[in-house]
Amino acid sequence: MLSKKDGRDGLIDDMHFAANRCTAGLSMNPEEKMLTRSICIMLISIVLPMPAVAAEFTLGNWNIQTLVYPGDPKTVFPDDHIRSSEDYADLKHWRDAVSADVMFLQEVTSPAALDTVFPVAEGWEHCISGQFAEAEGQTIAPVCTKSGMTAVKPTTATRVQYPAVALRPNAELEIISAADYKPLDVTFDDNGTIRRIRWGLDLTIRSPAGSTLRVLDVHLKSGCFDDFISFRLWNTDPAAGQPASRACDTLGQQMYPLRKWIEARETAGEAWMIVGDFNRRLDAQPGAIPDEVWIALSGYSADKTGHDRDPRSDIQLFRQPYENMSTCWREFRQPNPSGIANPDAYNILPIEFFIYGTRAATMIVPESEKQFPWANPTPADKMRLSDHCPSSLAIKMD
Repeated sequence: MLSKKDGRDGLIDDMHFAANRCTAGLSMNPEEKMLTRSICIMLISIVLPMPAVAAEFTLGNWNIQTLVYPGDPKTVFPDDHIRSSEDYADLKHWRDAVSADVMFLQEVTSPAALDTVFPVAEGWEHCISGQFAEAEGQTIAPVCTKSGMTAVKPTTATRVQYPAVALRPNAELEIISAADYKPLDVTFDDNGTIRRIRWGLDLTIRSPAGSTLRVLDVHLKSGCFDDFISFRLWNTDPAAGQPASRACDTLGQQMYPLRKWIEARETAGEAWMIVGDFNRRLDAQPGAIPDEVWIALSGYSADKTGHDRDPRSDIQLFRQPYENMSTCWREFRQPNPSGIANPDAYNILPIEFFIYGTRAATMIVPESEKQFPWANPTPADKMRLSDHCPSSLAIKMD
């Protein structure tokens, strides 16, 4: 019978077992038997598949700040910087510094804008949220552009930010599915005007050996970076209620569908990750007190005695970066911030993260999370490029 060992060791044992059977019963001197056995092993090694070795890949995360295509007559906000050809070239340089196999993006306005920095003519592939298609009156689904296709320009009267993804040329990874996660659009009551919230972009990436990772690319509601979020919000389905008028309430409402997405991945036994701009400083809480967003997603809320006050099942979560200060545009921070006047301008803590569960945790290359601040910056660089800096995380997939 063959070896019961796993992986490479078991396969080697099986090869030697088969080689012994190959020479059994033959009348040979020791030298002839050894030669015949070696030939058998060589032939068997050609026939038997060797176990796949895990390959390393780099995931990138970048809020690229209100990206429009060159010459677009419209911007997202009235005071947006109009990028020059040099600015777009520098965004490409910044892209190459990260050298990600897959780049998860936020604040992209169209496939044409995406194509300016990640051009399909150079071998990139990219997809943008189906909210763009909805706005354009197209079939509602993520708009994916590959080699030989033309990246679509927007025709609407306004420009809106969407999550997107780009796959580098000749990447060994594949994006095998792209779908919208609409429940994150809990809407927002802006002084009586109901405004839409960004959907999530739900992607599955696959390695050459067939392993998969489910990734949700998100850009959550801005304006509640570290203020209190009520417990009741993430335990109530926002579809059954009314749009909130406070940023913290809207962000709290988004926790319900985000937790549901995690629960579905855990139930399916999938390796998963949520990547993007959470607009939340998850490391801002004092001492051992977790941030409300972390409590909402993990289901664990301990009191002083360690008793879990949250009736939902606990899900073990991890994040990168973890308790690391942001290096993005640090040269232009206030040297002595008061903490009162415009406190959110002092971005010493990151708001962009890779959040993942136990299955994806086994893929993470230790100490591989990196930030990529713009080198030798000037104050103008932050305006013309992006107020956010890209980051990356390395993973290993079979």
